[in-house]
Amino acid sequence: MKRNEYAGWKEVFLFSLRREMKQKSFRGFLIFMCLIIVAIMPVSTWLHQRDEDQTKATEVSGFTIYDETGLGIDYSQALTGERYESLQVKEAPGEGFASHVQALEESQDSTEMIVHVTYEEAGYFNLTFVKAATADLKDKDCDRLSSDFESFFLDARMHVADVEQEQLDFINQPVESRVEHTTQDGEITPEEDGEGISMAEYYVLLAGIVVVVMIVNLSGGQIAMSIVTEKSTKVVEYLMINVRPMALIVGKILAALITVVIQFAAFGVSYLLSGAISRLIFGDVSGGTEAGGKPGIMELFAHVNVGTLLLAVVMILVGVLFFSIVAGLAGASVSRMEEMAEGLKIYQMLLVVGSYVGIFLCIMQMMGNVSETVVNICCILPLSAPFVMPANLLLGKVGVVTGLVSLAVMIVCTAALFSFTAKVYESLIFYNGNVLKLKDILQIAKNRRVAAEHSDSGDGGSGSRRIHAGKEGGHHE
Repeated sequence: MKRNEYAGWKEVFLFSLRREMKQKSFRGFLIFMCLIIVAIMPVSTWLHQRDEDQTKATEVSGFTIYDETGLGIDYSQALTGERYESLQVKEAPGEGFASHVQALEESQDSTEMIVHVTYEEAGYFNLTFVKAATADLKDKDCDRLSSDFESFFLDARMHVADVEQEQLDFINQPVESRVEHTTQDGEITPEEDGEGISMAEYYVLLAGIVVVVMIVNLSGGQIAMSIVTEKSTKVVEYLMINVRPMALIVGKILAALITVVIQFAAFGVSYLLSGAISRLIFGDVSGGTEAGGKPGIMELFAHVNVGTLLLAVVMILVGVLFFSIVAGLAGASVSRMEEMAEGLKIYQMLLVVGSYVGIFLCIMQMMGNVSETVVNICCILPLSAPFVMPANLLLGKVGVVTGLVSLAVMIVCTAALFSFTAKVYESLIFYNGNVLKLKDILQIAKNRRVAAEHSDSGDGGSGSRRIHAGKEGGHHE
């Protein structure tokens, strides 16, 4: 393409950027996402501290134990620590349990709990906890006490069986199992590791896909809408007086990219503000680990450095560029606003395929039924890479090398798509008729290439610019 083919792109870029920034949909989406990000850390810290508040002193005033197992457990150390400093723990004969339950039922304001420990004939220990129906006790407080006593009982029954600590540690070792398959030759083929990702990682991957889809769809849809509107209102005919077709689409796409950069910058500032608000309200709270020793969401990104973050951001930007070019082509193939939905089918189909591949991969990763090779392939495929690669890279599910390969493939495909666009966009932007199909666009590209070859060889004749779209009812001047 000649340099003058892009003359006027700056004016188009500035005009499109100003118009995009004034759109209510853009500003509404940006404000909505920023408010969510600002609220993430304070809310998560508040929920974490609310769970920690369970360590405050229990409201249960007394705890009576009725043990009929005959194990001879010493319950003096059953409930200890700051939480149970004011709690009175005592043992009583098992036959008094029924009368004590009757007394609790008749009580109106008792804050006492009792437990009945028995060994059933079916071969298991039964712990029955009872409190007064009208007791002013929170269920969470009672559940915490019951859980702590149950943990003590499980450990104590091992000690009374005269099991040494070394033997107890050996017995309490976790049990892992795996399924192995045999081949026809009788050899054992171990099954591939099926460990799935945590729920926190699943939510991060899914949220990453949703955010990228929203950004890509917002920018691509805006470009397509702008082109269709200008064609249907004949504005494009006035624009073409001073601006070439390629300058028009380049300016619009660059404006879309800048809006994405503005969004990322706003999200980053919102995240920093969220952390500052959290520290201001709750202080410097360390941690980030979920119950059960599983890493929390913030802890998942502890290994992220500037390089991986920049690689993920660049991949999203290239993905926006790729789908924006497709949206521009789709919009140029439509002449009237009422046909826009039909003209954007190809763009929407590509967007849906790419995002659905990411969602399906995310589900398979959670179930543990996907290999590392499949994850890498999905991160390299151009349609799914913008949705899959960034979050997987930040979580460490794919390496930096795979991320670089994915970005390189995406850049090559985007460059090829842009080269194709350069061949057909001028014909499409002037096209007026029925919605063009993919085969019609490919035919236009072929005609342009043949015309260019004839022009280079000196056989172009009069150099006529009339190119038929191959669609009845459509024409190009």
